[in-house]
Amino acid sequence: MVLQVLWLLRHHDNPPQQKVKGSSKSEDLVDRHLPELLFHMEELRALVKKYSQVLQRYYVQYLSGYDAIALTGLLKKLSDNFPNLIPDGSEESVLLNSFCTELSQLSVKQVEEGCPFDFAGLRLDWFRLQTFCSQGAVEGSTGLNLKAHPELAALLNQLVFHTKMVDNLDEALLETSDLSIFWFVL
Repeated sequence: MVLQVLWLLRHHDNPPQQKVKGSSKSEDLVDRHLPELLFHMEELRALVKKYSQVLQRYYVQYLSGYDAIALTGLLKKLSDNFPNLIPDGSEESVLLNSFCTELSQLSVKQVEEGCPFDFAGLRLDWFRLQTFCSQGAVEGSTGLNLKAHPELAALLNQLVFHTKMVDNLDEALLETSDLSIFWFVL
């Protein structure tokens, strides 16, 4: 949402060239609801910060209750359908099994006790797994190819987003709703 607001503010003084006749450039870039939108963005941001523990609890439950089970099920389905796809002991196998183990060990009790979460390693392992899979695809290996199994890539991308909502909520807020760039306008 911030990107749209940024675009609007940047193009207000320098409107893009239009080839369509009959429409006014300045009218296209005027949004009478922009102040209200900015106000609601700031309100929503404050609510997310206030209830961050509720969000953490939700995403921890989601990670352990859905993502871990879905990933385990998908890996079982892939190993049943393609027995040699992920050989035991391979880097891919070790990483995927560590994902399942780490996620299944999460509990809401950890959130209530205030235990710090750090899923940076898991996210880096996902990037490492992508590298292994892309190397195999380039070299012509018969191993795991994420392009051939988009459901696995989609689930792991979703899992990475959910981990960010647990341990990196402040950064996610900065990425999506930081209004500090607009202070010069005041």
